[in-house]
Amino acid sequence: MTDDATGRFAGYWRRALGLDADPPPGAAAEAVARLTPVFGPGLARWPVADLVPPDPSEAADAAFRRLQLARQVETLAALRAAGIEVLAIKGHEAARLYDPPSLRILGDLDLLVRPADAPAAAGALARLGFTVEPSPQGVLGVTSDVSFHPLVSRDGLVSVDLHTALDAFPLSAALPVADVFAQARFEAGFGAGGEPRLAPHHAALAALSNAAKERFAPYAWRHLVDLGRLALRERIDWRAVDRVVAAAGLGPARATALGALRLLGLPAERLPMDLVRSAGARPLARELGELRVVRPGRLAKAVREIRWCYAPATMLRLWRFRVAGLLRPRSGLPPGTVPGEE
Repeated sequence: MTDDATGRFAGYWRRALGLDADPPPGAAAEAVARLTPVFGPGLARWPVADLVPPDPSEAADAAFRRLQLARQVETLAALRAAGIEVLAIKGHEAARLYDPPSLRILGDLDLLVRPADAPAAAGALARLGFTVEPSPQGVLGVTSDVSFHPLVSRDGLVSVDLHTALDAFPLSAALPVADVFAQARFEAGFGAGGEPRLAPHHAALAALSNAAKERFAPYAWRHLVDLGRLALRERIDWRAVDRVVAAAGLGPARATALGALRLLGLPAERLPMDLVRSAGARPLARELGELRVVRPGRLAKAVREIRWCYAPATMLRLWRFRVAGLLRPRSGLPPGTVPGEE
């Protein structure tokens, strides 16, 4: 496979995944410029750091992300010291795939708790000085019933999103949170000693689900890179992934994400053997290879959901869920909290 197969920026993505590649002259700097608004300056430049000099603003941004990571680690430790069983998910969990890990700290600290533990977790954060800050919502309002408005620290450095499932519907309906905790692995963490971490197949499912939720638009690309780097680093139990994918109706998202990664050069032996032709894989690989950093409009999002992301039955249930939320709006408040109160 050559760069021509997926565009002049395919070499950038191969480097981001952890593969060897030589981007064409000028492509590296252009990729960094286009992706900085999406990835931030450090993560955007990281795959081609030997080819593109840092922007003067990057040092301050890197220092801020290191501080954010340190404060996130402190927050996790404080919750565990309070007796709350918690798993880091999304960006904090994926950060272990990068060097330095702070490159992948791009926003909130997403934490998974058992539903019964959510009030205690919110209470523990309140005692640490965190307050609820309702986030802007779309026309459908708060559509998730397994995550809440963020709780933000006094200094504003840590914004915690509590989740009671690994991701929103349809994954929440197919993967019991008890299974995620039961299969977690105890590994070295960012702080002193070890900590429980997501099993690789659950980390893969989270990346797939989050990429589908973003309809594989530019803000989903970080999850796609996470998935590719995870597949290169870990032995993923793809059969375990596929059981949940089938139950959740995420088959199109699986085919889109893994097919695009294969087209970008991820070795076949690191992926499932039964990759099938996908409506989304080649268009997504082309979009990445040409670095079309454009957010799709409403019609394009709907088409992507149907063709790239979800099985038909899941689409029907998803829209029923959205309409139900529109008719009976959810507050989005973590259990037992009030906006702005500690």
